[in-house]
Amino acid sequence: VDHAKRYAPLTFRRQDRLVTLEDIKAFGNSYVGSFGSVGKVTASVRRAFSSGNVIDVFVLEKASDTQMRRSTPQFKLDLLESMNAKKMLTSEFVLLDGLIRTIDLVVSLNIDKELKGKSEAIKLDAKDAIQKFFSVDNSDFGKTLNLQDLNRSIFQLDEVRFSSIDNLKYDVPVNFNEIIQLNNLTINLNLV
Repeated sequence: VDHAKRYAPLTFRRQDRLVTLEDIKAFGNSYVGSFGSVGKVTASVRRAFSSGNVIDVFVLEKASDTQMRRSTPQFKLDLLESMNAKKMLTSEFVLLDGLIRTIDLVVSLNIDKELKGKSEAIKLDAKDAIQKFFSVDNSDFGKTLNLQDLNRSIFQLDEVRFSSIDNLKYDVPVNFNEIIQLNNLTINLNLV
């Protein structure tokens, strides 16, 4: 549903042709490969005058709900073929691999002493909330990891009084062709 809300207006606006960078992103993020795989796409125009019509398309393929992977050659070939059928005559697409930036997290949760018996269930709920925050559907190229937003998603759990991210002090910015992905997760519980 979130994917449809984000890309449906762009898909209808592009009118089955690829003219702008937004058209390319909408097409690529809605594209389904010949084997049913989907991906994440972003695009940029080269800055050199002699290659002004060359558009770099950065692609990653979805491996699971929480993991991206480098695109297979077949997925890129299929995507390029589909894009070339809808491009402007003067445009030239170059498909490149997007970059995955992995993050390790150490999170501390403060809960009431009375909830000690439910501590494992609370840890699982927190793990689910964090994985949902980092899910492929919620990630995008160039999206900064905002620690306040992550804490806010953890704090939605009724049992959590306070949460903190212990190994990161600042938001994590990424380049336009990078996606942040969760690697290792450690959750510590403190009874208060």
